[in-house]
Amino acid sequence: MIRALVTGRLHDMPQARTSQSGNTFTTGKLRADGKDGATVWTSIIAFGELGERLATLPAGAALSVSGRAEIGAWLDKDGNPHGSLSI
Repeated sequence: MIRALVTGRLHDMPQARTSQSGNTFTTGKLRADGKDGATVWTSIIAFGELGERLATLPAGAALSVSGRAEIGAWLDKDGNPHGSLSI
């Protein structure tokens, strides 16, 4: 397991959601500064009270998140590979 701390700004308004089992959670995108001026996009998901607090934050709010990190990869429309980070 990888634990991470990421600091950045919320890209859009976080989205409060409800799972099929009735549990509430909130998702969002965090824009963080990477190496040499690159942007690191981080998907975030929060449950319970933390999710409720995240849902109240406006787009552009400064935020630090920590938790279990999942690293992935995706291809853009031109077939170029990119990394992904979820916390």
